[in-house]
Amino acid sequence: PRGLATGLFISPLSIAAGTPYVLAVFASLWIRSSLSTYIIAAMGLLFTLIGFYLSPINATNLVETLIINRTLAVSLIVITTIMVLKIKQADASISALMIQTTTDPLTQSKNRRAFEQELNSEMLRNKRYNRNLSVAIIDIDHLKAINDAYGYGHGDDLIKKVKQEIEHNIRISDSLYRLEGDQFAILFTETNTAEAKQVGEAIRQRIASEIEEDKKKITISMGIATLNTTDSKRSLCKRAEDALFTSKRNGRNQVSTLPHITNQKKSHIAAILSRSRPG
Repeated sequence: PRGLATGLFISPLSIAAGTPYVLAVFASLWIRSSLSTYIIAAMGLLFTLIGFYLSPINATNLVETLIINRTLAVSLIVITTIMVLKIKQADASISALMIQTTTDPLTQSKNRRAFEQELNSEMLRNKRYNRNLSVAIIDIDHLKAINDAYGYGHGDDLIKKVKQEIEHNIRISDSLYRLEGDQFAILFTETNTAEAKQVGEAIRQRIASEIEEDKKKITISMGIATLNTTDSKRSLCKRAEDALFTSKRNGRNQVSTLPHITNQKKSHIAAILSRSRPG
């Protein structure tokens, strides 16, 4: 018994040989892909088995001990691998669920929940570093009439086209959200009111020139407000919504701001759009 115990604990090819592979399998949690876990586990099993066959121990009792240890090592690697794969699957499911809760299913844009969460974060960051942040609220003009005339499927296709045009004309650092129905929002990071209005005008003109329905141009109305030091999320969005209502009251197909500013020179538009998305 004492010799058996000695062989169990001092043999270089004991169960401790499986420990590095178990740790490597756990380390694969840092890599999202499950393939890495399979590869590390397969290598651990292979080296553990090779170690058994290369063992120089010939005594019967020590061979039995070695077999037991190697079996336990293999079992430990297999169990660890299963645990790590289950953790990765659970993590993937949680990530997918989080994406679903912040993504609009029709346009695959971020939704209102994401807008409110990211607006909070951006407001804190911009107030802390004294940077500009502008919010645009956008409505598709007369979408209800289009839905009534052609059906909601037709209206959905129109919403997706508008989304694509907006997305192609903002910077990568800016974010687009579908709030509800025909309403979108844009967060313009490090952008003042004049710059945001210039980009908004370019978007409005692009949509009016590119999207038609029954030979009628599709237009949008937009309201823009810029964060100030006393703003809350509610007050900032309220100014953008009030600016949007101003655009609608004045005949739609226009961009309004609060406070009101006049259109800037068109030469500035090119400078802003040079930072926009390609396409």
